[in-house]
Amino acid sequence: MSILFMESFDHYTTEAQAYTKGWLFGVNPPTTSYKRTGIQSAGLNNAAFVLSTPVPNGQAIYIHHAVYAGSADSVKLGGTSGNPYDHNQTQVMVYATTDGQIYAEVHGVGSIGGTAPGVFRFGLWNYVQIKIVVSDTVGEVEVYLNGDLVLDLSAKDTKYDATTQTTAIILGSRNTHYYDDIVVTTNDGDGINDGYLGEPRVVCLLPQTDAVAAGSNADFTPSTGTDHGALVDEATPNDDTDYVSSSTLNHVDSWEFPALGYTGDIKGVQMSLRAKKSDSGTRAIAAVTKPAATNRVHATNHYLGMTDYVYWKAIWDQNPEDSAAWEVADVDGAEFGVKVTV
Repeated sequence: MSILFMESFDHYTTEAQAYTKGWLFGVNPPTTSYKRTGIQSAGLNNAAFVLSTPVPNGQAIYIHHAVYAGSADSVKLGGTSGNPYDHNQTQVMVYATTDGQIYAEVHGVGSIGGTAPGVFRFGLWNYVQIKIVVSDTVGEVEVYLNGDLVLDLSAKDTKYDATTQTTAIILGSRNTHYYDDIVVTTNDGDGINDGYLGEPRVVCLLPQTDAVAAGSNADFTPSTGTDHGALVDEATPNDDTDYVSSSTLNHVDSWEFPALGYTGDIKGVQMSLRAKKSDSGTRAIAAVTKPAATNRVHATNHYLGMTDYVYWKAIWDQNPEDSAAWEVADVDGAEFGVKVTV
């Protein structure tokens, strides 16, 4: 797997909901006032997203995102951290300065290179792609701005301390800086989504009600009524207001989704499951997709805690039906859902 996470900010409205998805801090409530695609974006202020799969030093990380800086303040365009709770373990950070210069800084060392002023423009959406390799000898930082390579640093010391891996991505520095369409990948050598993805958009799809199109798996019990899709279709989570549930091993619930409405390449599909358990004892779920006639269960089990709803992320870089790249028709024809695995 090469995609580490993607974010549209289109399916929740509060900071608390963002934190249950993997953001640690620094996420302002998403807003519809500024958006690049979808329905909203979010202001980020030293926001850290914790990676479920840490990236070892020496392996390239690619940060793709759109940023709108409404005020001419210094902008954190993206960086890596060995420990997001410890400022001293921030490794590399890429900035845009108030005069539009883009430069890379290593914590405890300072700038290791930058552009001329006037490269970054304020008051409009910019799409940024950043490559970072953390190493004390062969470190790299590349920055593409709206498709143009503006910074290319190699053979640099980008390793500040003894941290051996990147555990979080850092974005944002002011409440007036808005971010959208975030995708983070790593070059793990499997040939799938290695390197830059270009300039992607992150499309958020919500389940359809059974009245529109019912899924073929309906093992879970609705909290009310009989329409499974209607209980999981909210853009903003309503948690215990309505839901589907099961305590039976191997039960599956899957739902139909609306068509993408787009053409082009699909780099990956991420499913965000929001769930909790209601009693003591071990319980785990996994994401499911049904691109054709067979349920394809994601390999990752998500072990649930009690009391609090949490987002659980599952990513398919390829269609598990045929181990090939997703096509629009694949996504449009697939069901997605959940399975009780433990």
